[in-house]
Amino acid sequence: MFAAGYLAYLKAPGSYASISVETMAKLLEANESIIVDSRPKKPTFDKGHIPSSISIPDADFEKLKGKLPVDQNTILVFYCGGYT
Repeated sequence: MFAAGYLAYLKAPGSYASISVETMAKLLEANESIIVDSRPKKPTFDKGHIPSSISIPDADFEKLKGKLPVDQNTILVFYCGGYT
């Protein structure tokens, strides 16, 4: 979560609303990022997810945020099921 809100997030250096598949592939290949699946674990994440991604559902973020790396320079890429 970005405490200042989504619009401030978009203005922050290095923040993007979306990235291309090619960019994500490069980040994964270089082992420079962590993918966070923010969809519900059961059943959505369990039915299928991007290999190597970690499950931190939106509803459980506060409880599970300890799964994130301590190094704040690590690139985090979150994905979800889209707007509902």
